Amino acid sequence: MSLADEYGTDVEIYRRDDTVYADTRTGAPAQLLERLDSLGFTRKSRAIHTWHELPEGLNQTEVKRRSIRAVLLLTAAGYDANISHDLYDKAVHTTVVAQAKSASMKTTRVPPRPTPSPSTRRNR
Repeated sequence: MSLADEYGTDVEIYRRDDTVYADTRTGAPAQLLERLDSLGFTRKSRAIHTWHELPEGLNQTEVKRRSIRAVLLLTAAGYDANISHDLYDKAVHTTVVAQAKSASMKTTRVPPRPTPSPSTRRNR
């Protein structure tokens, strides 16, 4: 049984010793596992259990940034994701949200409405 199973969530992100884990519920959908892969976590498995870990060697700010970003993006995608209190940092959270808003504004431009050409206008 995974930690996510115990808490009834989709993902639990926490630190044990020097490793940060993203523990998913048993039978987690492939899209959730792939999303964690894309968020910088490395997939691991043993027998029937699958989990993710952050790579070793990241500084503490990067560990918190990746963990908080993962929880925010997973939650926005409709997953129930939690982060342990020792990985949460309000300043990092604020920075991650600001970066996400900035990136969103750059990618969600509304294209200008095309002007009809004279040949497509109706004559009355």
